[in-house]
Amino acid sequence: MNNIRKLDRVTSHADPRALRIMAKSLYREMRSAGHSRGDIVLFTSALLELMTDEEEGAVQAEAAE
Repeated sequence: MNNIRKLDRVTSHADPRALRIMAKSLYREMRSAGHSRGDIVLFTSALLELMTDEEEGAVQAEAAE
């Protein structure tokens, strides 16, 4: 089993409230550092892109096995 699937299984039980608090904290920190809403949207988009690339890599690795 690959590491992404293991990580998904571990984090799938995370407390949604804790994740919401973490997101809110990061948002506030970025805003207080002077980042615009657009910057935060670009950051979020980049994060989602990394996750997608990682998942696609895992699928390709599984197909090669």
